[in-house]
Amino acid sequence: MAGSASDSSFTADATVQQVAESYARDAVDFSSKQLGIELDWSDGSVANVEKALDKLSVSYTNENPKPTEAQVMSFAKGFGSYIGEVYRRNHGATWGISSVGGQQMVGLSTQGGVQFWPWARAFKRITLGPEENVSHYYSILLEGSVK
Repeated sequence: MAGSASDSSFTADATVQQVAESYARDAVDFSSKQLGIELDWSDGSVANVEKALDKLSVSYTNENPKPTEAQVMSFAKGFGSYIGEVYRRNHGATWGISSVGGQQMVGLSTQGGVQFWPWARAFKRITLGPEENVSHYYSILLEGSVK
């Protein structure tokens, strides 16, 4: 879910931030137009992301055949970027690339050095269901950012 700087390496990347900002704006538009769920960039709006991902998860569960990993990842990038952008805008963090166990992942590093990967969490929420609740995930991130 999240890790300390000692668990992985992190490289800030302004291009990743630009891409994430764009994906997040797309998620806001999609959520409003397709799901009727408003996202306003507040910490509290992450609860609405949970509602949106729940709808996507139910759809994913009921579809046969299942959407491809790439199709699910497109939603995960959008909603995960929104979660990351809400955190970055409200609490300070940097987008970049983490190397974790030999794998590279898009994520953020907080001002306190905690790294988190909201794209991966959103993907898990869609494919694995409510046990991967992003609202709870975000609450834990906020607890870790309190000094």
